[in-house]
Amino acid sequence: GEISMTKPIIGITMFRENRTAGTYNSINYDYAKAIIEAGGIPIFLPVTDTNLCKEYLNIIDGILFSGGEDIAPHFFNEEPILKLGSVDSIRDNFELSLFKIAFERKIPILGICRGLQLINVALGGNLYQDIDTQVLNVNGHHPSNIARDELYHSVIIEKNSFLYKVFKSTKISVNSFHHQAIKNIGQNLIISAKSQDGIIEAIESSDIHSHFILAVQWHPENLKTKYLEFLNIFKVFIEASQK
Repeated sequence: GEISMTKPIIGITMFRENRTAGTYNSINYDYAKAIIEAGGIPIFLPVTDTNLCKEYLNIIDGILFSGGEDIAPHFFNEEPILKLGSVDSIRDNFELSLFKIAFERKIPILGICRGLQLINVALGGNLYQDIDTQVLNVNGHHPSNIARDELYHSVIIEKNSFLYKVFKSTKISVNSFHHQAIKNIGQNLIISAKSQDGIIEAIESSDIHSHFILAVQWHPENLKTKYLEFLNIFKVFIEASQK
């Protein structure tokens, strides 16, 4: 018979919610579903003490930084502006810690929405706290009351990027749920896609073959059922985590 390779184990970060019954850690199940469909085994990583980061990274083969609230601006040396959304420094600290160790160990990293911003901040970049008030002539990036799998705006993919190999196209349409974006890009990263109005929509490692880092500002996990090509993002990540 064929040799079955062991499926890579992928850690997925979560967000904290305060409810009357206490603090909950939650995450949209579509992330796990995408990892399963791409051939991996998802495990959720609750937001916890940073001393556990090393232990988590001992048992996972790849890490997915998920979407969620804004990153606290003091992590990129700025004061909060009026239009900053809700923040959770405990989550920020935990994820920055996870990233640092994963980066040192060259563990494959996938970032989605907030995850892209987290990766950028972790590598010394910064963010627009609110593109509507800080970017001139910006288009819509956070429609309200819209389906999660609705294609909303187009992005232009750099021809020489790894992302281009994933989509085999220089222009795709994506969903969009963000009011923050990358301002200055961090070290070891290159821009792989932008929207028509110049917002950075995807980044990747400047040497993706020696260390897989890929991040997108949209939500492919919500699109992959209706638009199958978005599963490819997860497939290349699983492939990198397999090695």
